[in-house]
Amino acid sequence: MDFTVRKADLSDVSVVNEMIHKLAEFENMADLCTLDDETLSGLMSEQNGLSVLIAEADGKVVGITAYHFFKIATFSGKRVLYIEDIFIDEEYRHMGIGSAFFKKCKQIAKEESCHRLEWKCLAWNSSARKFYQKTGGLSSDEWLTYTLEI
Repeated sequence: MDFTVRKADLSDVSVVNEMIHKLAEFENMADLCTLDDETLSGLMSEQNGLSVLIAEADGKVVGITAYHFFKIATFSGKRVLYIEDIFIDEEYRHMGIGSAFFKKCKQIAKEESCHRLEWKCLAWNSSARKFYQKTGGLSSDEWLTYTLEI
């Protein structure tokens, strides 16, 4: 199957938001997803705001990767490319789109002189965890993620 990966622009806001809402449904968190097009447009317009890669196949958007840059990784003095979300429509999974997203993220991170890529994965998502391990991603039992809702 042929597909392309490209950077999203503001004309893509509605379809990106639609994909984010699909991801929220997949993660059983639809009730928490209140993002609207106006807010997303603002995030994508900010300096060092949200950036998005889009995968297109069969004339439609079939996947997204949303990312941003941490200001700095203090030990190296370099930035970190943080992958916030990856979502691929179910019927387009296992076709190389996820690998293409990671390849593009690695390329962007190198161009931006980043120290590393980071992302999170829900513990129950075993297929994603297998994919991330296959790409060389490492999970850590030493570094625990904490969150504080504001």
